Amino acid sequence: MADSDIQIPVTGTGDTGPKKVDTRTVGAGGDEHRQVVVLGSPTTATDVAGVTAANGLAVDVTRFPTGAKVQLTDGTDDATISVAGSRKPLDVHLIDSSGAVISSFGGAGGTSAADNSAFTAGTTVATPVSGFYQSTPSAVTDGRVAAIGIDDQRRVKVVLDASTLDVPHATTDAGSPVKIGGKARTATPAAVANGQRVDASFTSLGQMQVALIDPGQQVFKSASYTSTQTGAVLWDPTSGKKIAITSIVISSFGTTAGRVLLWAGANGDTVYSPGTDQLILPFSAAPSTTSKPGIVFTPPTPVYVTTADFELHVTTDAAISIDVNVYGFEWA
Repeated sequence: MADSDIQIPVTGTGDTGPKKVDTRTVGAGGDEHRQVVVLGSPTTATDVAGVTAANGLAVDVTRFPTGAKVQLTDGTDDATISVAGSRKPLDVHLIDSSGAVISSFGGAGGTSAADNSAFTAGTTVATPVSGFYQSTPSAVTDGRVAAIGIDDQRRVKVVLDASTLDVPHATTDAGSPVKIGGKARTATPAAVANGQRVDASFTSLGQMQVALIDPGQQVFKSASYTSTQTGAVLWDPTSGKKIAITSIVISSFGTTAGRVLLWAGANGDTVYSPGTDQLILPFSAAPSTTSKPGIVFTPPTPVYVTTADFELHVTTDAAISIDVNVYGFEWA
């Protein structure tokens, strides 16, 4: 067969003559011929299917009719791309490692929302948020995205910038003050254990109830003297502590007059030394058979002994008979 057209007779109204089939000679010896087939419109010679540079058939996938299907295969497994209607989105299935189709993603949570958009409880969908726990949180670089931090109880970690709420004890304070609340009390609350947290106490009018010390911290010392005293120790504080005095009551009895000095000095001191020892209260009394003078001293703020381990001493210049009663507390 020559490398030429082959005439094919045709019949039918309107035919003007025989048709032809195009052939091409192939093979090294020229002994093989292949028929050239052109794909195109049955009504016009201009609508002809094209080919690619690699001799593949060029297909326009945008022109599938409604309901058409394209089957993609590697020879074993098939993949189907279906078009449900004109200009419809592509229907894609995700396959897990076992080959099953992933049809659910754990709920109908939303993935995005417009800023300041309306939200209806029980209706508007939302996306769950997870957090990341580290016992020692690691820092991130400026401008980077990072996971939300949570504590070991699954609670979101919150740190207030420039906050005075979480300043450790004995550190320098800074920032603006934070308002606090408390409980209105018309009766004394029950005592708590040492080291436990307590509520602030206010009056029923919102005024803070203020006390210098807890009642359990109060210390009282008392003694009665009928002879001359040279630095008698009335109060020996706990080692390393200082004395604070809130009330002094001295009353005389008998008929001997004399001067009384209440002062704070070092352990073992017997003689009051002005400028070295701390004078707390000087008192003179001239009792008689008809008069028994005394003194009550309740300072508006405590009288603090400023040196640790200073004892409270009593000195008299005569055998005056007196009762001495002192209230206060010890402080560091």
